[in-house]
Amino acid sequence: MNKLALFFSLITGLSFGQQPTNVLFIGNSFTHMNNMPKIFEHLAQSKGKNVYADSIAVSGSTLKAHSERPSTYVKMKTRKWDYVLIQGFSREFAEDSSVILKESIPYAKILIDSVLKTSPCAQIYFYMTWGYEKGYPEQPANDTYPKMQQRIWNGYMMMSDSLHYPVIPVGMVWKNIRETHPEIDLYFTDRYHPNALGSFTAACTAFASIYKESPVGGTAPKRVDSTYWKIIEQAAANVVLKNLNQYKLNQTRVFDIKETPVMDFKVKETWLAAQFTNQTNNKGEYYWDFGDGVTSTKKNPKHYYKTSGTYTVTLHMRQNCNNFTLKKRVTVSNKVKKANQGK
Repeated sequence: MNKLALFFSLITGLSFGQQPTNVLFIGNSFTHMNNMPKIFEHLAQSKGKNVYADSIAVSGSTLKAHSERPSTYVKMKTRKWDYVLIQGFSREFAEDSSVILKESIPYAKILIDSVLKTSPCAQIYFYMTWGYEKGYPEQPANDTYPKMQQRIWNGYMMMSDSLHYPVIPVGMVWKNIRETHPEIDLYFTDRYHPNALGSFTAACTAFASIYKESPVGGTAPKRVDSTYWKIIEQAAANVVLKNLNQYKLNQTRVFDIKETPVMDFKVKETWLAAQFTNQTNNKGEYYWDFGDGVTSTKKNPKHYYKTSGTYTVTLHMRQNCNNFTLKKRVTVSNKVKKANQGK
């Protein structure tokens, strides 16, 4: 006789079962230098997050260039993205507000609309970059680092106010590190691209912004010098977590729940085999975790356990971009089977 005990009620959450959180970076060389998305992935995984990160990043790209490139839309369609981070050209956002309103914000909206067609549950973020080490001498308004950084900040915040999406303030964490730890060089030899520590700064800022958690204690790939990890992680935590309201990071998309589903499932156990019957009253996408490392996306799966024992079975359901979870304990045994074999 099988033993079935309910021990955890319905909850909602951000992740769908144990499937990875999918993060897409749309950017240019400031994103692809040092393969920053994979530094972010490594950091997140070291902090216990199940993450897959990818990018479509072409050097020198503005938001207009992103929106006109077919490969951008091909990448958008490769999977359901949970988070999409959009990064423009630094000098693009150091322009006057009238230029940004005309030449940048409309193309950001095109990109966002396209993302949401194929990943309607995606959370959108704007990835604020940093000023060049000595600014951009060709433009008097940007000819020093402080001037350029302030104008980039202004540009991204204006876009955030216009389109109502949060900002990941990489540039402001960069500024904090420059001011408080001048011994840490974040620039590549050209003095505007990031070196590996600069890319780690971006990864830490993205982590703190997405998860609303400190990245302190996380790790990076070997190509990132570990000497300054903790300082950079702490800077990201300080700038992001103390300014969630300013960057709209506590205003990410919330999806209405029209009707909270009543979740339930039954199990029929025969020796080590368990037939699960899903009795949830609403339709959605299902994901099962049988408690022994095996999963399934079938609505009514059958599972064979290798050994006797009590397992925590988790049924996840995604509906209208909301995730619901029900857990039960299931006990299976082969003792009776062994007794029959001895007769």
